[in-house]
Amino acid sequence: MKDAPIEPKAITASPQQLDLLNHLQARSIGARGWFEEMVEKSDPAFRFVAVRFHGLHVEQVQRLTSLITAVGGDADPSDNMSAALKRAGLSVRAVFGDIDGDMMDRIRESEAKVLAGFTEVIKAMKPSRYRDELVQMQAELQDLLQAVQGEERSLPETPKEE
Repeated sequence: MKDAPIEPKAITASPQQLDLLNHLQARSIGARGWFEEMVEKSDPAFRFVAVRFHGLHVEQVQRLTSLITAVGGDADPSDNMSAALKRAGLSVRAVFGDIDGDMMDRIRESEAKVLAGFTEVIKAMKPSRYRDELVQMQAELQDLLQAVQGEERSLPETPKEE
């Protein structure tokens, strides 16, 4: 007699884990909206930075949506209030100044919040393929930040008034 195949055990998230995942997704959605606006409004020489971050956040919002659904949650990848506020703030900034290399400090601050969200969720999750996916996404964002930081010297920057 043949042994019956072992069914993989479904992985579900606790309410706390789902809250953390939803919060991380909301941060990523806000970042996606911010960078989308930045792509539109930035100086041509800086646009490549915004495009790279926007592309990563578009992909990661999709992956987070799939992950949340897979572990039993309801995910909504549409823009949220944070995205709308970030877009509005960037639009106002564009009226009064350039969106260029001097944005890097703001980018690092914003992305640090997203990275902290990944850290919170990763700590709360038990080892699984979903946790591994989160670790991979966090590393991708860290790698992009590091790559852009290495290129930062060549970014145009508006001289600061003294």
